[in-house]
Amino acid sequence: MVNHIYGAGSFTSRLYTEVREKRGLAYGVRTGLQWMDHANVMTGGTATRSDKAGETLTIIDDEMKRLAIEGPTADELEKAKAFLKGSYALSFDTSAKIAGQLVQIQLDKLGIDYPERRNAMIDAVTLADAKRVAKRLLDVKSLTVVVGRAQGLTKTN
Repeated sequence: MVNHIYGAGSFTSRLYTEVREKRGLAYGVRTGLQWMDHANVMTGGTATRSDKAGETLTIIDDEMKRLAIEGPTADELEKAKAFLKGSYALSFDTSAKIAGQLVQIQLDKLGIDYPERRNAMIDAVTLADAKRVAKRLLDVKSLTVVVGRAQGLTKTN
């Protein structure tokens, strides 16, 4: 849910609002989570003009820090919960998606009844839980890789 609020929520995430809507620096900006056996990774990406790369990365970093310190708002959490619950059915609208979901549920060892339990698990997340996770997930200096001839970057970007 924290990742959805930060950058995975397409048109509703903090990054989308700050980078695209308010400043028009990129067409899109996103984050994602990847679970692995021994480590988890948060990824993200955007594309912007080379002369705006420094500004864009600063905004992304500032939003990460702000969410880590303040955590999400109650409204953001409720909207994330509603989206995540409501959109889950779209993961089962083709045979390929159904097969993919069933394989992922098995790989993640979630149990065959996970689709029935999922909404209750989402509803059980409290604002305090989300704030705790935001601090743990986002209170780090991220690794940034820039491809191209970015301008305006410093070692602190």
